[in-house]
Amino acid sequence: MDLGYLKLKIDIKSEHDEYRKKYEFRRKETKKEEIKKIFESFRDFFKNDGNFKFRENEHSLTAEYKGHGITLEIDVYKTIAEQGFSIEGIINTYEKKSFAFVAEAVCNKEAALLQPADADDQERMIHDTRFYRDFIDGEVYYTFRYIIKGRDEAYATMGELLFAL
Repeated sequence: MDLGYLKLKIDIKSEHDEYRKKYEFRRKETKKEEIKKIFESFRDFFKNDGNFKFRENEHSLTAEYKGHGITLEIDVYKTIAEQGFSIEGIINTYEKKSFAFVAEAVCNKEAALLQPADADDQERMIHDTRFYRDFIDGEVYYTFRYIIKGRDEAYATMGELLFAL
């Protein structure tokens, strides 16, 4: 057993674990911020009219006018805990129609996500660690686009998605 090689493998693994923990925390924070933006955009869309009242809890926001409401629902805890960056939700209208939507994350550097096909575990950890570090440092970031499930169009903001409905 080569002790130098063993120590190197342990160093790679410990650095990988450290950065993965920081990455996971930052990923969850990014999703929380985007969920907050989605709820704010929904509220602003109806608030501009001035005639809507709002009811909310931690998972939904309803804009009401004369007893009829349009509700935005997102399972916040489940969504934040899920891997990846996508956020799914449902908009229920007063006409009892439901529109499922996805806030899909788009990475600014697609090449950062690709791993070498023939990489061993150590190479994968080194690649992942580099990606985690770049994400934590802000060199790799995600923007969101909004898609109504079953439709082809993608929207840059939640307001655009609501207008499309």
